[in-house]
Amino acid sequence: MIKSELTKIIEKPVWVLLLAASAFYFAGLFLFSHFVWSTDIYEINYRTDTGFDAYIGMVRMFDLARYLLSPLYIFAISFIILGVLKIGLIINNIKVEDKLLFKAIILGTFVLSLPLWVKAVWFVLVKGNYTMDEVKFFYPLSFLYFFDPADIHFNIAKALGRINIYHLAFMAFIASFIKHYSDVNWYRSFGIVIYTYGLGLVLLQLIIILFYI
Repeated sequence: MIKSELTKIIEKPVWVLLLAASAFYFAGLFLFSHFVWSTDIYEINYRTDTGFDAYIGMVRMFDLARYLLSPLYIFAISFIILGVLKIGLIINNIKVEDKLLFKAIILGTFVLSLPLWVKAVWFVLVKGNYTMDEVKFFYPLSFLYFFDPADIHFNIAKALGRINIYHLAFMAFIASFIKHYSDVNWYRSFGIVIYTYGLGLVLLQLIIILFYI
């Protein structure tokens, strides 16, 4: 049943899937940027007595730019991931149509966008009262849980936070897609995704960590 529905979704035009994924990402980004990073939070942590209106105006302009660039962001990361995965597929002589794989990656970005929704729901509906530091260091279901954020650089914390269960779920989804559209089993498909996308993700975060150590 689920496979049948996913097959129907994959058959949709690329622009439809891109629009849907961008809308989902945009909605999560808006909730997080506007309601979690509220004007009150910025004002509480503003260090000078004047100029706050200009400062918050600049912040919201930056937020607006991110909203408008949502489709480009989803397209860009999907295209990069496609290139990385194709390397692994070519090395292993596995043929999967590029257009179908690209569509699957776009669908997978729904999973990658979930942290924005989780953060928004947690801080706005569950926690209620919170500090700026709590928001900065809140990376749900991530590798950061094994460390004390207070003891490490903020950018290192961000890097550790990007290694999370959402990326693992994304990789499992892509592996299932490759299995469905090729003659390889799921474990081999997952291995290919792990040593291409997964390894690339981890190496990128390690470079960031080493830079700030």
